[in-house]
Amino acid sequence: MGITMKDIAREAGVSVATVSHVINKTKHVSAEKQRRILEVIGKLQYSPNIAAKNLKMQKTNTAGLVVSSFLDSYVTSIVNGVGNRARELGYNLLFVNTNEQQQYEEEAVRVLSSNAVDGMILSPTTSNLRYLGNFLEKQLPIVFINRYDPHFPEIPRVTADDFQAGYDAAFHLLGHGHTKIGLVLAVPNVTSTVNRIAGYKAALLEKGISFDESLLEIGYATVDGGLNAVKSLLKREPQITALFTLSDLMTIGAVKALNQLSLRCPEDIAIIGFGDFEAAAAMYPPITNVNPPHTIGQTAFDLLLNKMQNFKYTKHIQLPVSLIIRKSCGC
Repeated sequence: MGITMKDIAREAGVSVATVSHVINKTKHVSAEKQRRILEVIGKLQYSPNIAAKNLKMQKTNTAGLVVSSFLDSYVTSIVNGVGNRARELGYNLLFVNTNEQQQYEEEAVRVLSSNAVDGMILSPTTSNLRYLGNFLEKQLPIVFINRYDPHFPEIPRVTADDFQAGYDAAFHLLGHGHTKIGLVLAVPNVTSTVNRIAGYKAALLEKGISFDESLLEIGYATVDGGLNAVKSLLKREPQITALFTLSDLMTIGAVKALNQLSLRCPEDIAIIGFGDFEAAAAMYPPITNVNPPHTIGQTAFDLLLNKMQNFKYTKHIQLPVSLIIRKSCGC
């Protein structure tokens, strides 16, 4: 049998109620009693029974964060933003990275929702999340971040303006005279990718250029994936003169590919990336990037707090992107 609050109370020489007030922060307890109780908790390595606590209080002061993407600078800023905001508001955070595995995502959501968290922030692996219906019926507060399923408009979401990101990158390269622009995407059929491609198409259309699907290649959000995608693109479509890469790891892979192919950037191939990672300005040439919003994580946790307080809360927030221009695009 595990350590209980009775054991803590006996060892610290206080009542069980006093131990409960210290653990659950429900009533002021003198500094001396707090010190004794916390010392005993550490000594006995006591861990509260979350399920029992949830049954009694209907609250754990813990939130879940489930992300699907590899941890590039953008995803890391999301995780840090959510974590910092959670701590500011007195919440613990349970974090799971599913690495684009939908079955793992479903299992993570199921486990976290089973008496462990008060609510959850989810960046899903797909735009088809029918399994979430069961959790919504149980009124589990959920907020989408970065990606979402349009079939669930009742779930609040925070995203970057991905359409504008695709438009701005393509329009800028078109302004430099590029008409064959390769696009290296991480994962197809998720809203962030779909919306960036839609923006890319809109910029082409505005300039009277037809969309060519053969200029798209999957790079799986990794350095090697980006490298292989660029080599494949340039072998298949040698007339390409510019690239738009949708994650910073793939941007690094693209630069490596050009070096291995003895191609100069931007003279032979111009590059615009997505996600302004720290080394972008120090690379040669410095990398032009679409800079995503760095407040997306904090904003998502604020929405989750609203959702936890009012399950009918359904606000959607789209945050602006910006284009940081450096030499890799030819400027």
